[in-house]
Amino acid sequence: MQTTHWHADIVGQLAVLGDRYSPSLAEVFASHNELARQSKRITQRNLELERQLAILRMEHADLIRSSTAAGDFSSPNVQKRIQELEQQLSEIKDERAELYKTQGQNAQRLLELMDITKKQEESMKVLNEENKRIIAANSSLTTKANDLQDNLREKDNVIQILRDELQAYQLELSQREEQLKTAQETVKKLEVDNKELVERLVSQKEDTAKKMNEANEYIENALKTRKSVGSPVSDALQPPGPTVGPSQSSVPGNIRATATAAGFFSSMLRRVSGDVPQTDARYREVPLVQSLLPISAVKVVSAHESEINCMQVTPDGSMIASGGGDKKIMLMDAKTGVQRGQFTGSLAGVMCVAFNNTGDLILGTSNDNSTKIWSIATGRPKHTLTGHIGKVYSAKFTESNKIFSGSYDRTIKHWDLAKGYCIKTIFTLSSCNDLALLDPEGNLLASGHIDNNLRIWDTRSGNLVRELAGIHGGQITSVEVVPNSNHVLTTSRDNMLRLIDLRTYETVQAYASEGFKVGLNWARSCISPDGAYIASGSIDGAVFIWNFNTTKLETTLKAHTSAICSTVWNPRGGAALYSADKDKNIVFWGI
Repeated sequence: MQTTHWHADIVGQLAVLGDRYSPSLAEVFASHNELARQSKRITQRNLELERQLAILRMEHADLIRSSTAAGDFSSPNVQKRIQELEQQLSEIKDERAELYKTQGQNAQRLLELMDITKKQEESMKVLNEENKRIIAANSSLTTKANDLQDNLREKDNVIQILRDELQAYQLELSQREEQLKTAQETVKKLEVDNKELVERLVSQKEDTAKKMNEANEYIENALKTRKSVGSPVSDALQPPGPTVGPSQSSVPGNIRATATAAGFFSSMLRRVSGDVPQTDARYREVPLVQSLLPISAVKVVSAHESEINCMQVTPDGSMIASGGGDKKIMLMDAKTGVQRGQFTGSLAGVMCVAFNNTGDLILGTSNDNSTKIWSIATGRPKHTLTGHIGKVYSAKFTESNKIFSGSYDRTIKHWDLAKGYCIKTIFTLSSCNDLALLDPEGNLLASGHIDNNLRIWDTRSGNLVRELAGIHGGQITSVEVVPNSNHVLTTSRDNMLRLIDLRTYETVQAYASEGFKVGLNWARSCISPDGAYIASGSIDGAVFIWNFNTTKLETTLKAHTSAICSTVWNPRGGAALYSADKDKNIVFWGI
């Protein structure tokens, strides 16, 4: 029974090991199971033989007793039966010895199998460690693959943008070819006119020379006549009298005529590639407010049904407008956050909002390639500006209520609301993320693009004043004019903010910090009304505020949990700062 229990225990252990390592020990376990079955059959056979042996012994004892009782051991039948029993007993003993030998061999094989199993376990341990290492490596490779897929998608987007830009370049080339063709026709016409003018001038000069020759001949004849009659030579130069010499009427007309004075005209051509002039004093007026560092979140407002893309404050600082992916513009009180209005009509997400100087109009640019203008008093739309063939990411009012808009179709358009149409289109060579007016009427304009460059434009002529390349290593997402200064602040996906002097076109300050990452292509930064601080949102939901003059990071505000799309300082100053994120939240910051 002990042997059976030991065998069953080994079989159970091997069964457990077989369940764990069946892929690698299938052959060993199959051999073991066969040996186990053989051992079981041998054990059963051994028990059966032992029972038969016991029965034979009992029969042998009975026979001995019977023979003893009978007293006749020499009986042939008895002797024969005894020999048969002894022979059977010998065979059973031999068979039992063979079974014991086989059982010993099985036990030895089991021990060998146990050693093999132990080695296999050690091998499996090594394989498990290797498997863990491979799983970790696979996880790392999966992460890298996901990153590569993200990069691939981004590259696909870049390729699409480049294709769009190529299409725009082809369109611009076609227009330039048409302009060149028109110019060539004009040149040909001017050449014909010039040839006619030259011919007329030559003819006129020939006529003048002929008349002068006639006059000279007349004078010579008059001098000869005066000399022959004895008059002074000086009298010959006087006009002939009515009674001496030829009549007055015979003097050629060119002698009586006086030479006409030639005039000229000049025009002053402004050289737009020079320094940018100081802007209008009304536009650069120093705000009579002081800005303070915000400390905590005063209020959190969930304004939209979808992610927020943009935000702006009215010029008087009384209300805030936000645009989102739900195609709406929400207007709310700048102190309480209570909704004051809602503007609808866009067919896609709103990417930029802006107010005019008087605060009675609001515009919203959209991914539907249009810009819409609403009356704040009535809430009704007044204009829809269509003409761009790409998403419109930015637009600004001028002081006279004209509008400049920048689009992903690589153009900036100048709109006249009184006429209701585009009065000028500027080809920018790259998709425009943001623009800023450098004077009240936008005669000079700065634009930030996805090719990482900042461009300055003379919008009256449509000429490029300056292109600043290399200032950023990523696309520019925001361009802000610094109050009372000839500087603009740019924000880029390279996680840097740079202050550009428009007189020298040099970077004079750079703002960055550990952990600060610009999370969106349309992320907007802001400058405090007194120009003391700069605020910008990060991809992790933190708002970073730097000292404008020293570039020192003054504070980091945390209340958002997702990428911040816009920060805006209230024009009234103080610590009233607002920030909006992709999770539909607007945070009111204060003290």
